[in-house]
Amino acid sequence: MPRRKKKPEPPSYLYQRSMTPDAFRHAIKLLGMSQIAAGRFLGVSGRTARRYCMGDAVISPAEVLLLRSLIYHGETPVVPRWTPDQN
Repeated sequence: MPRRKKKPEPPSYLYQRSMTPDAFRHAIKLLGMSQIAAGRFLGVSGRTARRYCMGDAVISPAEVLLLRSLIYHGETPVVPRWTPDQN
């Protein structure tokens, strides 16, 4: 009986749950997003995305894994259009 080919393991960095500000800037550049677009995509304000880039705020592990998996799988993020707050 023929043996099944074993799937290659994804790179270990894919599962790292922290990201430096430089790595964040590099990730959004690879994905073709601006800081504002990255904030909208991640569901945070543009100011928070800028704080991620400067290192003044910690990027959540879920956001890190999302960005890394998009890059790994070659997916293009769909950034929602800006709409004024409905207060």
